[in-house]
Amino acid sequence: MMTQTSQHAEGAATARRGIKTGAGEGQAYWFFGGRTVIRSPEGARPVIIEMELGPGGHAPLHVHRNIDDSFYLLSGQIAVRCGEDTFVARPGDYVSQPKGVPHTFFVLGDQPAVILQTHEGEDFLDFIRQAGTPATGPAPADQPSLDWLYQVADATGQPVTGPPMTAEEAARILAASSGG
Repeated sequence: MMTQTSQHAEGAATARRGIKTGAGEGQAYWFFGGRTVIRSPEGARPVIIEMELGPGGHAPLHVHRNIDDSFYLLSGQIAVRCGEDTFVARPGDYVSQPKGVPHTFFVLGDQPAVILQTHEGEDFLDFIRQAGTPATGPAPADQPSLDWLYQVADATGQPVTGPPMTAEEAARILAASSGG
């Protein structure tokens, strides 16, 4: 005989059904010059976003008001500055950047980097959905203005606070990480 408590727990467990997204599945967007795929289904936590960032890809110095910005690096190399900390992320590395701490990055080398970002909330998803272009075909030739992108970033909880990391700074971080 099932008790009321176990009936309630069973009902809560089935409110959202199990689902998966396979390789290449999910809502895809062209976003900041790269292809971004929202891998987690609507309402699932954590939010998982797969991003392919081209060689030299970078983000302006920015901060997330409400979410930690974390990622697992699948391929490529990325120089990272988070607050006063700098390091190089390599395949298999997990990077956690706490909310409220300004951070930036730069894709090193001549290969793209592929990351899986994880977030507890939808702030960054809102940014992608508002600033991105659905990736139903090739990347659009016309890119939105940086001023407009930065306004959307601020409105969705990740304001830009400074310039992007330069190739020179990224090279210094790489040299320091390899002892040279």
